[in-house]
Amino acid sequence: MNAPDTCDTIPFLAEDTYAEPCGELAPWKILIVDDDPHVHAVTELILRHITFRNRPLRIYNAASAAEARGLLEQEPDVAFALIDVVMETADAGLELVRHIREVRQDRAIRLVLRTGQPGYAPEQDVVLAYEIDDYKSKTELTAQKLFTSVIACLRAYELIREIHALNADLEARVAMRTAELQKLAMLDPLTGAGNRRHLEERAVAEIADCQRTSRALGVIMFDIDHFKHINDTWGHAVGDIVLQKVVQTASAQLRATDFLARIGGEEFVILVPGDGLAGAAHIAERIRAALACSPICAQAVSVPVTSSFGVTLVSETSLDGALVRADEALYQAKHGGRNQVVTAAA
Repeated sequence: MNAPDTCDTIPFLAEDTYAEPCGELAPWKILIVDDDPHVHAVTELILRHITFRNRPLRIYNAASAAEARGLLEQEPDVAFALIDVVMETADAGLELVRHIREVRQDRAIRLVLRTGQPGYAPEQDVVLAYEIDDYKSKTELTAQKLFTSVIACLRAYELIREIHALNADLEARVAMRTAELQKLAMLDPLTGAGNRRHLEERAVAEIADCQRTSRALGVIMFDIDHFKHINDTWGHAVGDIVLQKVVQTASAQLRATDFLARIGGEEFVILVPGDGLAGAAHIAERIRAALACSPICAQAVSVPVTSSFGVTLVSETSLDGALVRADEALYQAKHGGRNQVVTAAA
């Protein structure tokens, strides 16, 4: 096989093309795949002093496509591969290209094929499908052309990696923003509690889990007593602060497994998995007592706040029936004097 012509001059090389490499910059990884040891020696002789972007080349040699696959496993981020077409088999080089693009899913590495047997040139569709950057017979791949191919491919590799990095960053930002929007879509914007949609989705999961584990799912419904009076007396800005403080106070009495949602106005629902009716009623009583004993400070005024509670269990495959019973129990609490907890059997 013919090796590149080392006598061919490269008149356009800039002086810093052969500059001393900067030790802080990682070298470009170059893979030479050929079954002719002389080709490796001559190619390395041509390339060993070249730098690009003040980074040297680190050359890896493989005598077969199989050896090249092993090197690629051990050495990620190879920037450029110069591959002989005919090695252990007539299409070993093309199979290596297919392995790089399809199996390894590496679209960044730049590939140049060369052969001493022009009859084995790749078809046009192969060149397009596998993004082969160039094909040369060994007789025409002179030192100058080899240099030009390497530098052009390193430029392309650098650009592709930059594009991949930008795409990855953009995808991460989009995913983060999507997650934020999904979260916001499930929250009440004023209080930070779950909204009705979130309640419905959470209820489906909790009901399924409680049925699977034979546990009870408690439902607490409560609202703020005389909330219209609060708004009328101190204004809606104070009313908004009261709603926020009520959620904070209620949340402080809940376990990590409990779930609080605002379903409208001054009305809230809590899902309490696992403790039965008595356990749910106990949590409701803790929230009632915490609210009743601590007036809420809002815009330099102290607002006394109490709440009424209806508590029941889910006995169906949906939350609807439990919400009806909890609402009826809440109604009884209101008409029984407010600031109390009333339970309803499932």
